Amino acid sequence: MMAAMDHINKHFDHIPKYFRLQKPLQAADVCGKARELADGQYDVISFNDGLLTLSTTSSAAASNLRMKTFEIQNEINEKLGKELVKKVRIKIQ
Repeated sequence: MMAAMDHINKHFDHIPKYFRLQKPLQAADVCGKARELADGQYDVISFNDGLLTLSTTSSAAASNLRMKTFEIQNEINEKLGKELVKKVRIKIQ
């Protein structure tokens, strides 16, 4: 199955204006996959240069989530078909 970004890249690689949109589209793709996997455990805040920022409502939930960050990172990268998420940060909001 072709990832959404790969499909988009094939159509727009030759358009110079597209290069400015690559990072925001990639961030949207990563955040979308992270939301699919969240299952109510966390909210997705942002993705920038390999750093995925997630939020949760309590320090206890954040501690539990910190223990799962490697697993979350691997699941998202697996869904994307690329290793885009290098680090996961947890914020309490």
